[in-house]
Amino acid sequence: MTSARWLPVVIASIVAVLVLVAVLGAREEHNGVTADTAIAVPTPATAVVRPTTAIPAPIAEFPAEELYAALTDLCLDSSQQSEDKEWTPEETQAAGEEMRQLMQITSKQLSVSPSTEHLHVAALLERDSTRRFELLDRAIRQSPNDAFLLWRAVQICSEESDTAACDLPDWERKLLSADSQNSESWLRVAANRYKQGETEAALDAMRHAATAAETRIYWTETVEIIERGLAAAGSGHTFFERASWAFSFSAMNIPRYADSTTMCMQQSSLSADWAYTCLGYGELAENQSKTEIGASIGRSIQKMALEALGEPEKAAVVELRRQTRRQEIFNSVGDHQAVTEWLFFSNPTLFYSYLAAIRSHGEIAAGRKIRQQTEQLLEQQPELACEPYWARAKRL
Repeated sequence: MTSARWLPVVIASIVAVLVLVAVLGAREEHNGVTADTAIAVPTPATAVVRPTTAIPAPIAEFPAEELYAALTDLCLDSSQQSEDKEWTPEETQAAGEEMRQLMQITSKQLSVSPSTEHLHVAALLERDSTRRFELLDRAIRQSPNDAFLLWRAVQICSEESDTAACDLPDWERKLLSADSQNSESWLRVAANRYKQGETEAALDAMRHAATAAETRIYWTETVEIIERGLAAAGSGHTFFERASWAFSFSAMNIPRYADSTTMCMQQSSLSADWAYTCLGYGELAENQSKTEIGASIGRSIQKMALEALGEPEKAAVVELRRQTRRQEIFNSVGDHQAVTEWLFFSNPTLFYSYLAAIRSHGEIAAGRKIRQQTEQLLEQQPELACEPYWARAKRL
């Protein structure tokens, strides 16, 4: 492992922390662009009914042999590097530019592939909106029932329709058909309806969002598809580099929640129906989201709704949970947090096991499990806690 190998990880870690802190600490307001044609949204019962959630089975152990091999490899590498190595702004900027160039090259290469997944990746990595929509349209024509593809297409179209034409109404219809049990699909549609001035249709969509069976933003799927795309394009980069770049890209491309939080804040102050519906969605998102960002947004929306309903004490309880979790995030950026992040970048088995654990049990449980296993292994074999590597992890 050379020094250059660490630069993608530095960027990935910085990006992930900055994105999460920004979401945990801020309420954005963002003006969007409307679509020309509305879609019909079924109207459920007015009352918000909380879905029951099954308790997941205990999280499986991460492969012990792979974990041991990863720690051994990192210690071997750290012994060959300067303990005092620090990355300059120029080095970090150069690595970021390398990542951007790699993404564009990969998009161009995969855009000629007949594979739906390759077209999907090419669209995600493409910067030009017109070209992105062309690639997405081709992919959707090939796989019109792919929920992940449709979810991403609607997100992108909602954010970029002011720069190029996209078939948002048709893509929304397909998404709600393929992903009707996902609260995040209904949340995006609700925000789109609201931007068009269709308040009742937006409320109907929010009722679906508040009673959906799951909350899913396809974050781990995005990480995986980008890593596979980089591999398929034959960039020549190591798995470590591809995985860390995929992580960084996905962190920078989380859903735009500003539209939905602004919608709930404005409408909850005008209507108790809206307030209770947004509250229901917020509770569901906090309890069912598998990512820290999703859970944080859920808490923020709950607080807005409770304040609008004249429940300051309950709002204060939610705010306390929000602040407590935010502090935990800050506190967790230490040696073991950094170590475990780099561990799963280094090994395909650990990497995909970790992402699968997030999907099944959530980001918190998956991170806690791999940290626990790492600590147990270090207790049994303390020679794996190599000082140069641990010192570098603490600094970053």
